[in-house]
Amino acid sequence: MFPKINKKFLILSALLASSATAEKAKIYSHCLKPGQFVLTFDDGPNPETTPIALEVLNKYNIKGTFFINAHNWSDLDNDPNAVEIVRKTYAAGHDIGSHTYNHKDLFSAIEDDTMKENVDDMTDKIESIIGMKPAYFRPPSGNGAYVESDPYKKEMSDKIQEYLGERGYSIIMWGTDTRDWQYKEDVDKVIETLNEQLKAPNVSPKTHSFITLLHDVHATTVNLVLPAVIEYVQNLGYNFVSLSECIGVSPYQGVDDTNNSSSKLISNDDDMNSSNTSSNSSSSSSGNNNSSSNNSSGSSSSSVSNGTNGESGENTNNVIANNTTIPNDSITNGNVTTINGVINNISSSDATTLQYSIFFSIVVVIMSYFL
Repeated sequence: MFPKINKKFLILSALLASSATAEKAKIYSHCLKPGQFVLTFDDGPNPETTPIALEVLNKYNIKGTFFINAHNWSDLDNDPNAVEIVRKTYAAGHDIGSHTYNHKDLFSAIEDDTMKENVDDMTDKIESIIGMKPAYFRPPSGNGAYVESDPYKKEMSDKIQEYLGERGYSIIMWGTDTRDWQYKEDVDKVIETLNEQLKAPNVSPKTHSFITLLHDVHATTVNLVLPAVIEYVQNLGYNFVSLSECIGVSPYQGVDDTNNSSSKLISNDDDMNSSNTSSNSSSSSSGNNNSSSNNSSGSSSSSVSNGTNGESGENTNNVIANNTTIPNDSITNGNVTTINGVINNISSSDATTLQYSIFFSIVVVIMSYFL
């Protein structure tokens, strides 16, 4: 009898372990189709600057994605004005995503056991304001979504991705960084930074797409940088799209995804493989002379270097985690090397294998009761 119980226990344990792996969050850093460009904004709302960003986006008829905090540049618990800004942002057709409750690094949140406060409570906060449960998550500093050579950090990243995946989140990273948090008063420097990334060798709207990182909490960004970036990117031939159109995933849980299925997503990425791969070695060497290293194509297994955070807390040295063979483009952002590619934690073949494993495990468990 006991051997039979032990057998059941082991099978169920393996089944639960497989299920946990299946729930790992997917990570996205570029779009479904080449030529698409997405504007994303972190750290808001800021009652003084976010409304200006909304006016600029409305002027150009562009839909952005705002990754917000409850406590950062405003207090969503006690400031009705800040809450109203979030509602207006949502009502204007922009996506609302989570950037944690207090803009806390998730490595620290794992260590001090505050993931519920920083992730779950922010989910509830957003849902209480707009009536929708967010499906997009951007980790502060990007930590939890990078390739980590350090075993401890890798374990932490796995835990973060599993935690977010179990809660229905997709992790949204970026393929280009305006570094507006660093060059707050220098619009020309921001454009120069973008130029180094978007005009790198073999990079063009015919072969590439971008999710870019901005911050709607800085006056210079919303008044000067944002309009300049929009016109610059349009002149290069990119089309601005919403994040949901970009990645084919709904911004809110319980809402059907867009017509762009993940199967189409992978198919289109495969079509882009040859041009993307050919640009890796050349584009990774362009950009700021402070760049410390280049990233080769394929699935990288180690970070470029130890991460250092800018003033806003965005990580400036790591490579986005790549857990499949979906093509990626290494583009140097000053001293930042990021991967311009959709990152899925489970490939279609792995998913099929997992389904069969779960099915047969269930069959074995049922049969064991009759043996």
